[in-house]
Order: sequence, then C-alpha cells, then structure tokens
Amino acid sequence: MSRNLDKEYEWSKEQYEPVFARINKDLGIKLKEKLKDDQKSIAEWITENAKKYLNYEKIN
Repeated sequence: MSRNLDKEYEWSKEQYEPVFARINKDLGIKLKEKLKDDQKSIAEWITENAKKYLNYEKIN
C-alpha cells in the first residue's frame, strides 16, 4: 500500500499552522544547541511555550 502524499499534505494543512521566525543569529544558535542537548525539537519547544503563554489547554 503506497502513501497518498496529496491526502497527507491536505491533512497536514488542516491540522497544523506553520510558524516561522528570524531571530538574532547568536541567540538562535544557542537555542538550537540547548534544545539538541535536551533532545527537544523546535516545534515541541514552541508548542510548549505557546501553551504556557496563552494558558491553553486543549479539550479532547
């Protein structure tokens, strides 16, 4: 069974919102290094901090 990339792309567009930023180079490098040491992705870090910042709790 092969993957349907068109369906996956559409699903992804419905489920996720891309967030991009350009920050100070030194700060960005240090953040990436720290996240790598903590074995955490940038997406995980942004999600975690966005929830704290917004006092967000998703109701299942």
